[in-house]
Amino acid sequence: MTAKADIPFSRVFAWSGVQPRGTPVAFEASPSECEAIADALGIVKVASASAEYTISPFRKTGFKVVGEVRAEVEQACVVTLDPVPESIRETVDLRYLPESEIEPVNEEIEVDVDAEDPPEPILGSTVDLGVLTIEFIAVGLDPYPRKPGVEFTPFIEDDGSEDEVESPFAGLASLKDKRP
Repeated sequence: MTAKADIPFSRVFAWSGVQPRGTPVAFEASPSECEAIADALGIVKVASASAEYTISPFRKTGFKVVGEVRAEVEQACVVTLDPVPESIRETVDLRYLPESEIEPVNEEIEVDVDAEDPPEPILGSTVDLGVLTIEFIAVGLDPYPRKPGVEFTPFIEDDGSEDEVESPFAGLASLKDKRP
């Protein structure tokens, strides 16, 4: 998503607008933006999408974005392809610092699920909260949505016999037996 036209939902916020005690920012996607978000995420429908953030200073040169993303969406059932409604509520808690202040990541990565995520780099003088909102909607999507009561039963083709499958070399074995 590099060009503005490629971004289905954009809400640019200038870091210079952050107040010392925090700046509340709230917005909701229009119907056309909801349609564009659904297309971008490859889902059936986004009925609504909204976010409420508080952006506040972090350390001396960084910022913190805390809030919640909400969306009402429909995805295709993985079994029947019927629409499956889903409510998404994702908590956002991100820190941003200039790239020069972020410690480089070692080649060997240790995963600690209880540790805080490292700060995101500040790229330029603004942050696009709309793009951030789409990312958190994507995180909240059920990866395997199923219509209630629907079970997946794999199709196994069976010819009805329990016999062993004949080896492709069985014909050669019969020729060997016929040698003089």
